[in-house]
Amino acid sequence: MSEVNEITEPKTAVDITAVEFPKHIDIDLSNKCNLRCRFCHLSFLEPEKWQQLSYDQFLEIAPVLEKVESISLFSKYEPLTCRDFIPIFDKVCEYDVETYFSTNGILLNDDIINALVGRLTYLTVSVTGFTRESYAKNMSQDRLETVRENLAKLNAAKKAANTIYPKLRITFVGMLDTLDELCRSLDFAAEFEASEGVRMTYFRSYGEGMSEYMPLNEPETVAAAIDEATAYAQRLGISFESIGGTIDEIESDVDKALGHRRCNLPWKTLSLQPNGDVYPCAVAYTTVGNFFENTFDEIWGGEKLAAFRDGVNDPDKLNEDCRQCSHCRYGSVLDPVANDFSTAGRYFGGMKRKQSN
Repeated sequence: MSEVNEITEPKTAVDITAVEFPKHIDIDLSNKCNLRCRFCHLSFLEPEKWQQLSYDQFLEIAPVLEKVESISLFSKYEPLTCRDFIPIFDKVCEYDVETYFSTNGILLNDDIINALVGRLTYLTVSVTGFTRESYAKNMSQDRLETVRENLAKLNAAKKAANTIYPKLRITFVGMLDTLDELCRSLDFAAEFEASEGVRMTYFRSYGEGMSEYMPLNEPETVAAAIDEATAYAQRLGISFESIGGTIDEIESDVDKALGHRRCNLPWKTLSLQPNGDVYPCAVAYTTVGNFFENTFDEIWGGEKLAAFRDGVNDPDKLNEDCRQCSHCRYGSVLDPVANDFSTAGRYFGGMKRKQSN
C-alpha cells in the first residue's frame, strides 16, 4: 500500500508542544500483504522478519487506548492478514476511540464485515485500476470483482444495521500512467456510496524502472488531471482530494531548508510495529523504544524521542529520516530525495531491499 496512515494537520503554523500522552497511535497488526502492487514498497523492500501481532500481545498495548483519541490498525501493510484481527478489533471497540484502517478489500469476508459494521469509524479501500486489465496490472492480481463483491456486501450490511459506519473512502495511486483512470475512481466511489470520496496519493518510486512514472517528471500533467478530477467530483457530488493538496500548494508550504512542511507528528503520535518497535511517525527509520521492553511513559518522555524531535524542524539538526520525508502530507512531491527510493538499500520501519535471486 502506498498510502501511509495520516492524521490531518492544519497548514498554518504547527504546534510542537508535546502533550502528556500521544493523541493518536497507529499499529501495524501484521507486516504482511496479500498483494504485490507494482507501485508499492513491498514489491521491492521487505521487513527483516515477517511478523504479526497476537491477541495476547495486543493486550499489553490495549491500556494505552484509555488515553488516546484515535487509533489506526494500519500504517504500511495489509491489516487483514493478521490472524487475530477480529478479536483485536473487538478489544479496541471496548474503548472510546476513533478507529481507522486501510485495506485492499480482498480479505473483507463476512465475519470481518460483521465485526466492522456500526463500530469502525473510517475504512479506506485502496483501488488503482477500474477495469479487469488495469487492476491486474497495477495491483498484481485479477481481483477487482472480488473487491466489488465485498464492498457490495459491506454496504448491504450497513443498510441492514441502519448505520453509516464504517465511513468509506477510496484511495488511488497517482502515477503518470494511471491518471487516465482518476475520474473512474470517482465513478467507483459513487457506485459504492463512499461518503468520504476519493483521495489520490502521489506515487513514489521504490524499484528499478518505476521512477519514470513519478509525478515530479510531469507536474503539469498531474496538475491537469487533478483539475479535471476536481471538476468531475463536484458534478458528481463526491469529495476528492489529492493528499497534501495540489503540487503547487504542497511545494509552496515546503520549508526548503528542511525539505518538508513543518511537522508536529512526533509531538502528537506514535507508530508501532508488530515486533514491538516504536517509531516517532509512520515513515520514520529511527526507533525510539519497544513496547515489549519499555512502558509508553518511558518512550513518550524518553531521551530518544526528545532527540528525534530536536531534528524535525531544525535545519541545523535535521534528522536524515526527515530530510527524505515521504509522508503523504508533509513531504515534497518534486524533490527526488523524498520521492525516488528506487536504489535505496533501506526504507522506513526497518525495511530493507529484497535480495536478487
